[in-house]
Amino acid sequence: MDKGISAFRPGGPPAEDILAALKAILSHDELRLSERNRRFLSFVVNQTVAGHSERIKAYAIGVDVFGRDEAFDPTLDPIVRIEATRLRSALTAYYDATGARDRIRIAIPPGSYVPTFAWAIPLAEDEADTPPAGAQPARPTRSETIIVHDQSPRSDAEAALRGELFSDALVRLLSKAQFKVHVVPSVERRAALDAIRELFTHPGEAYSLDLAVRPMLERRRYSWRFGDLRNGKVLSSDFRDYVIATAPCFDLIDAVADEAAQAVMDALPD
Repeated sequence: MDKGISAFRPGGPPAEDILAALKAILSHDELRLSERNRRFLSFVVNQTVAGHSERIKAYAIGVDVFGRDEAFDPTLDPIVRIEATRLRSALTAYYDATGARDRIRIAIPPGSYVPTFAWAIPLAEDEADTPPAGAQPARPTRSETIIVHDQSPRSDAEAALRGELFSDALVRLLSKAQFKVHVVPSVERRAALDAIRELFTHPGEAYSLDLAVRPMLERRRYSWRFGDLRNGKVLSSDFRDYVIATAPCFDLIDAVADEAAQAVMDALPD
């Protein structure tokens, strides 16, 4: 156990408190996770606490947690990436509501499967602001405007449909995060298009989010580019390639949208 503790940040929670926090969070029905994703969370936390974070790889999770066979290839089967995105979202939702007063926060940073552990604000510092029982924490409205532009090729009906689903999922996530979201409309909707053009001309605190789904033989590339309209700077840009039949379309698109939305929020200045 000591080997694992030495890997934690100085002043961070000790191993025994982390394991107690894990046990408590897994016992909550409000943690919206399937049984296998509860095993996922338990696996990565216990491996990290035991000092074996180097073992936390997509292959090990696919085989040890999700029961894939030894031929499992994470580059072809995106199950671990998809479920990790769901796990991150479930943890965020839990700490925003039921777990808002938990003393220890467990997180899975984007781009990694190794969890981090941190103390929340001590109760003595915020108990005077305790909300009524059952009250949901208020989410502040953000000042940023994000203009979403789906650039998927219309000549490919299947890619265009996936692009619309990708755009819809992103708009839902960004709106839920309290951004002001606009979608670049078709040329037929002239009034809405003129309003978008005005935002591009006088952007204020506005950002562009260009996305696309493009056909690549047996694969589809889901890409996004997030930029600051005030200076043209690209703040985040990335893509994911998937074989068409490796996962249900809706689950895969929701997972990619979760990643893109998280990348947008991470790219914004504090």
